[in-house]
Parts: sequence; structure tokens; C-alpha cells
Amino acid sequence: MRPPAIVFFERLYLSSLGLSVIGWAISWPALSARMAADPRTAGFGWLLPAGLALSVAITLALWFCVARRASRVARTIAVVLAALSVLRLLLNLPAMLSGAMPPLAAILSIATVALGVVAVVALYRPDARSWFGEDWEGDAA
Repeated sequence: MRPPAIVFFERLYLSSLGLSVIGWAISWPALSARMAADPRTAGFGWLLPAGLALSVAITLALWFCVARRASRVARTIAVVLAALSVLRLLLNLPAMLSGAMPPLAAILSIATVALGVVAVVALYRPDARSWFGEDWEGDAA
């Protein structure tokens, strides 16, 4: 049976994915129109669906490896990606505050990152450490 921290991770991580997909759906028309309007990017419209598919595939693979297979490597990758998402959010903060980013997109972005960060933090609770085969008591000795 999976520990509560892993179930908590799973719920938040998949919720983060759901919000991310909603964000993609909301932003899709504007992104697609911007790409089509620029002659340099007009031929790369296929990148949007490919990027979405890749993002969802990576997220689902990490979820499966962490929550179902207790992979420490996948846990580490999830933490690194969560940290990068925080960095990306901080870099996008000026656009959010200036109004260049639609308010709903900004809210979804913040919520997605927050859910992802809280999810990966849960992977280091004591009950989660036992899931990954880390001897909590043995670490102190």
C-alpha cells in the first residue's frame, strides 16, 4: 500500500497537470495566431501540439515512476522540473504584473507551479522516504 505522502503527491501532481492542460487550451488560439502571423514561425505550427504532447507524456511518465514504481531518479527529475518551473514563473512575473499576460493565464500558471512544488515537497516526508526505500532511522546513524 502506498503511503499518504505518495497519494498526496499523486493528487497534487495530476491536478497540476490538469491545470496546465487547461492553460494550454486557453492560450492555444493566441499562441497559434502569433506563430501564424510571423513569417519566421508560420511553418512551425506543429510545435504547439508536439509541445503539449511531450509535456503531458513527460509528466505522466514521472507520475507513474514516482507514484507507482518508487523511482528515486524520477523523484529527482520531478524536483528539478519543479524548480525550473518556479524559475520560469519568476521570469514571467514582469509580464504578469504589466498585464501582458491575461489574468486567467497568470492565475493558472501560479496555481500550476504551486501545486507542482507542494507535490514534490511531499516526496521528502518520512512516509514517502520509506516508499523510496530510504531508511529514515538509518540516516541518523
